[in-house]
Amino acid sequence: MTHLSDKEMLEKLKELPAHELNGDQKNRIIHSIRKQKAPKRKFSFSFQRAGVLAAILSVLIIAPILVLENKSEPENHLGGVVERAESGEYFALLGQDGKPVYPDSNFGIPGRVSLLSPPEWIAGDGRSVAKIMVYLWWKPGEQVYQNMKVEAVHVDTGFTQKIASFPLNAGIYGSDAHALTSFKPFEKHGIWNLKFMFGERTFEEFSIYVKESYVKMGDSTLMISQEDLVAGTFKNVKIEVEGEDLPEQVELELFSFEDGTTEVFLFSGKTDYIKADSGKKVSMYTGDIVFNKSGRYRLGALKQSVPIEVRKPVDEED
Repeated sequence: MTHLSDKEMLEKLKELPAHELNGDQKNRIIHSIRKQKAPKRKFSFSFQRAGVLAAILSVLIIAPILVLENKSEPENHLGGVVERAESGEYFALLGQDGKPVYPDSNFGIPGRVSLLSPPEWIAGDGRSVAKIMVYLWWKPGEQVYQNMKVEAVHVDTGFTQKIASFPLNAGIYGSDAHALTSFKPFEKHGIWNLKFMFGERTFEEFSIYVKESYVKMGDSTLMISQEDLVAGTFKNVKIEVEGEDLPEQVELELFSFEDGTTEVFLFSGKTDYIKADSGKKVSMYTGDIVFNKSGRYRLGALKQSVPIEVRKPVDEED
């Protein structure tokens, strides 16, 4: 009966004598039939499931490796020392009457590209670069409405930052094209190459010098570059203070670490305005300050201070 089908087995059962079986006999027959017909479990292998499992294992193995690689090799903007570009120069633009204009503030390469620049470039300062005019001379009309970008490359380190991107408009003041834009603050002091680019192609470049940052005392900023802090008198200096409900006058305290003496300078003429980039309220004050001699000092205003180094004037240095 081992190889009989279900149908054949039923036919054979019909041929058995027709008499009643007790319960134990019935159970033995049913158990014997189930044992003969129960299929053996066979091992099956699914290539599809194996592929999915292999993919999951690959992700689990590779992902930590990629994370470690990204941590060990961070993005690096430093490219080493680069060659200094041609130094820019001041030259006049032409007014509507053909007379020269802006001879002391238009800076760049005559007949190529220039900037209506601030009196001095200051590291980390957004005020001096909030409004910059760019002028180009090249194939009149062809570059109008094209997009230009400006990259700055720090000569000593190769550090590169994108500082502006803008569309060009028709020329003014004798130029072939111009644009009004703003620059991002320079992150370091030193010599920078300014690269004027169409896409990845450099149209022209020239170098500028960016001074050290202004002297910052908490919420107050003395508008003198740290590298210009030399013994002498500074007249009509500005102090900018962020905050609400500021006093009409600000006292600037100068403490000498060497002598242990303190001098106080009064700044007044408060002018209030709102910063365009941050929306913060600030006040500007004007006053004079005197550094009698070089040395180490602590400079403070409105209960906030910072140590400074006052240098000897250039003509007194050894």
